[in-house]
Amino acid sequence: MNNRALIDYLLFVEAWCLLHFAKLVILLIPFKQIASRMGQLQVESVHDLQSLKEPIKIAHAVRRASRYTLHKSKCYDQALSAKALLGQMGLPATIYFGLAKEGENQLSAHAWVRCGNTIITGKAGVERFTVVACFGDA
Repeated sequence: MNNRALIDYLLFVEAWCLLHFAKLVILLIPFKQIASRMGQLQVESVHDLQSLKEPIKIAHAVRRASRYTLHKSKCYDQALSAKALLGQMGLPATIYFGLAKEGENQLSAHAWVRCGNTIITGKAGVERFTVVACFGDA
């Protein structure tokens, strides 16, 4: 295994572990306490980055790892995991929470992460959702 493949594998393993940890956090800790660690409320991170190489690697690792978790990995735990990985690399990111009207009396919620101009997790269908909160790195 070459160095690049080893680094990608280790990032996959870290993402897999973080997805499980995020699921436990979501189940056991109130949102208010989680939110206090996600970044500044209603603050967005910068949109321009020198390189998107690392954020794209994180996106791929989280997406791949989410297929192999011991639980159904949903947008919220994927977003928390990606935000944590980006933060570990010193990359500014924003986690968004949105709502969309599904039926007459039904709402759907979604979470996604943006780093630079790229949506890292939760990109599918994001345009349907109205942002109700975001937490970013200033």
